Amino acid sequence: MSQPATAAIIASGLHHRYEIRREIGAGATGTVYLAHDTFEQRDVALKVALPQIFSGDSPEQALVRKAWLNEVHLAGSLQHPYIVAVYDAGVSADSAYLVMEYLSGGTLEPYTKPDNLKPVPEVLEIMYKCASALDYACHAGIVHRDIKPANLQYVGHGEAKVCDFGAAYWAKNDSTQVMDIGSLAYMAPELFRHWVTPQADIYALGIVLFQLLTGQQAFRADTPAALMYQILNGDTPSVLALRPDLPPALESLVSRMVARSLEDRFPDWTAVLAALSELLPKLEDSAPEKSKKPAQAELYDQLRQLPLLADLNGAQLWELLRISRWHRVPAGTVLVQEGAEAKSCYLLLKGEAKVTQQGKLISWLTPGTLFGELAFAESTPSPRAATVSAVDKVTVGKWPYSHLHKASPGLQSKMLQIFFRLAAERLKKVDEQYLLLYRQHLKENNLLQS
Repeated sequence: MSQPATAAIIASGLHHRYEIRREIGAGATGTVYLAHDTFEQRDVALKVALPQIFSGDSPEQALVRKAWLNEVHLAGSLQHPYIVAVYDAGVSADSAYLVMEYLSGGTLEPYTKPDNLKPVPEVLEIMYKCASALDYACHAGIVHRDIKPANLQYVGHGEAKVCDFGAAYWAKNDSTQVMDIGSLAYMAPELFRHWVTPQADIYALGIVLFQLLTGQQAFRADTPAALMYQILNGDTPSVLALRPDLPPALESLVSRMVARSLEDRFPDWTAVLAALSELLPKLEDSAPEKSKKPAQAELYDQLRQLPLLADLNGAQLWELLRISRWHRVPAGTVLVQEGAEAKSCYLLLKGEAKVTQQGKLISWLTPGTLFGELAFAESTPSPRAATVSAVDKVTVGKWPYSHLHKASPGLQSKMLQIFFRLAAERLKKVDEQYLLLYRQHLKENNLLQS
């Protein structure tokens, strides 16, 4: 480790808690290390500001200090499955640091190279999740303002997390605003006029999408001034001109995300998410071998429309998706077998299913029905009392009880409320049926008074 880096870590007092393993990234304002948190016994990414940032009074240093203060101020306030978690942060007169979750997959930068592009469905899955995270930040009054491949951490197939909120515009506190930093190639035209709206992040994510699809920058120039001119006045290169094999709908999507005029750009993240969720199934349908596992973005869009899950917020819905397994199966598939061990609860999202007991039909399940959840509350779940089979092609998801027990307290609480509400509704329905049968019995035996 370099002497300045050691000095910065000691100045922050971090050496008492974190064991530095190696450097994993460096920039003009700070260095990122893989470190081990000796208190929590986990690996973390430790970002430490360079000492010279706090040792001068030049305009550039003041601006960078403000960005560090901004990110520290926001640390921990954003909790979303697709935003990099910040565990700790601090700032003093001569240092600043952030402690974040460590993700070993690197950033999306390697996948913007022409010879290393991801499949289109996976790219759109990643874009949907990043858009969902930025929509969440937007509802918290935050515009990221520095969306680029280097600030999107690759997690695994179809997943990435947004990081580095140092340049964020925070509508709730004017004292934290950082107006003059960002990455020029991804800056929306209105930002050059100091006009900040959430549509600036939509534009930036659109430029990232362009790169992930084509392997090229949307705008290129030899100097910053020339690049700024291209952004303000040049024509955005066509996605199809560079990738004729792509579906034409992608051209429309990218064009609306990076439109120069705010009137022509998507108005908000809700519109972006709707466009992505509409496009993903079309790509699946046109694939030579359609996947039996639906795209998570498609599932998220369908789940958030279910009245059953209306009490879950966006972050909880994503968590629910991440601990579940989803499949499309043909008619006749047995989803739950009578007498089998109860290990999971299920949600019938599309299609219909029948419930039989000893071969006799006892119930019919329609889309949006949750089943198998009651055993979750039992210390030793009872064997399944009936068989559930698909009547036609269905989309079904299941949550292992073991995964639900390890879910966040917020999600567990919401799911238990849903389970108990369903149990109460079913008990009420049984009581009504019993009362109806009882009255019918009295009537048949002339015991019911008129």
